[in-house]
Amino acid sequence: MLNVAQYYATALNGDFGTARSVRGWCEGLASAGVNVRLVVDGDAIRLPPPKGVECVPMAHVLRGRRRIPAKLEPLTGQADVVVLHGGWTVDNLVVGAWAARKGIPYVVTAHGVYNARVLGRRKVALKRAWNALLERRHLSRALAVHCFFREERDDLERLGVLPSMVVAPTGFAPPAGLKWKGGGGYLLWLGRYDPECKGLDLLLEALHLLPADERPPLRLHGPDWHGKKRSVADLNVKLGLEEWVTVGEAIYGEEKSRLLEDATGFVYPSRWDACPTAILESASCGIPTLVTPYPLGSLLASRGGAVLAEATAESVAAGLKRILSSEAAEVGRKGAVVVRESLSWDVVARSWLEQVEALLADRATSS
Repeated sequence: MLNVAQYYATALNGDFGTARSVRGWCEGLASAGVNVRLVVDGDAIRLPPPKGVECVPMAHVLRGRRRIPAKLEPLTGQADVVVLHGGWTVDNLVVGAWAARKGIPYVVTAHGVYNARVLGRRKVALKRAWNALLERRHLSRALAVHCFFREERDDLERLGVLPSMVVAPTGFAPPAGLKWKGGGGYLLWLGRYDPECKGLDLLLEALHLLPADERPPLRLHGPDWHGKKRSVADLNVKLGLEEWVTVGEAIYGEEKSRLLEDATGFVYPSRWDACPTAILESASCGIPTLVTPYPLGSLLASRGGAVLAEATAESVAAGLKRILSSEAAEVGRKGAVVVRESLSWDVVARSWLEQVEALLADRATSS
């Protein structure tokens, strides 16, 4: 049995996208027969560990993004491979360097953080220097970089990295009993208030382009991100959409399930993204879903399981009309089939496991 140590300090700290993905990967691999230990910051535990997964709290020091593990023995002990999540963080560099010194291979799950748009939006000079001095070496000595889609290789090449790749999208298991009813008459968006990445300005401008008597109510719900929720609310007022658009708080549990069940459609017009869990959740429930050409959106749309729009207000406006049309229910049905047959946890975890085991075998042969 393969022993895998998954490290993500805040994996049990909340319901945000990356943490949900990490917990899903842990549980999916455990169900596939992997012995999984989830190593987290002992001061950042708010949730129970995933089913079938041992949680290992580890002491950390410092604060915020500079917070790093103080004692690494619990992480690498008995591990055949260590999995790190995300990038551009000190703690991942520390853990990767420690694993390398111990001769334990590690895999970096990118979660889309090496996208060229991410690199170019904030602290560009700092990230370029960081890449040249630290990140490139960190990625190059990894056993592999785990990307959700093969298109992400281009982003790694721009960083000057040509690593082995494991390609497997995040999976999804629909919550028990959650089924689309679609009688609420509103469109729904769930995510963090990052208007540039998530295309929230495009969404509001698209709604503004529709005639007033054709505009559906739109509900936005999610956590703030660097104070950008205010800019979304301000744009909503500027476009005169207060009558139609709710700029709401983050929602979880039964309240979120009810909103999903009753939504007429789900909208997610990101300028860039990789494999957003919000889309997996909406599509898995059979909700007609609008996407833009990020990899998961393109995959669903190529199989008839989502309405695809270009990342422009005009194209999103046309997509909104399709989501509200009679064809939408069939789109939702096909989306649920794609998630069930190609993106379930048993499918993606098995694919990940086969690829990693092959890389480990090659490493053992060549050493």
